[in-house]
Amino acid sequence: MAPNRQYAELLLEDYTGMISEITAVKQYLYHYFVLKSINPEVADLLECVSLVEMHHMEMLAETIRLLGVSPRYRVFRNNQEVYWSGTYVYYGLSLCDMLAADIAGEWAAIAYYRDHQQRIADPYIKELLERIILDEYHHIKLFNDVMRKYCK
Repeated sequence: MAPNRQYAELLLEDYTGMISEITAVKQYLYHYFVLKSINPEVADLLECVSLVEMHHMEMLAETIRLLGVSPRYRVFRNNQEVYWSGTYVYYGLSLCDMLAADIAGEWAAIAYYRDHQQRIADPYIKELLERIILDEYHHIKLFNDVMRKYCK
């Protein structure tokens, strides 16, 4: 893969932007920590999904690196580095509130991935993003299933 800073900067958004894999990992782990004594089933699901999101991070980091950019936890705004922040995490107030936010985050991530697929011509990167999108749809299904079970 040839270096391409423009593509790398788009992938940095998916990797470590406000709506990103790192935000999903941190949010799901926080929800896991809070919910494990309240609802172990949902907590375990969130922990498992966070592991999938970490795998997405790994694939994105490797692609960003191959594109010639260091996969540090930052994006670029007006040629300035903006580092990832814990303020991007939705901490939530209740199980149902957390699940609703997690579902919304998955939908937002899919929208970003679709936009980036349109802006990137490289077939390998398009395929990578499509693979991640399929996982995100599955996460939405899993979260909706437990939402129906516990949030009536």
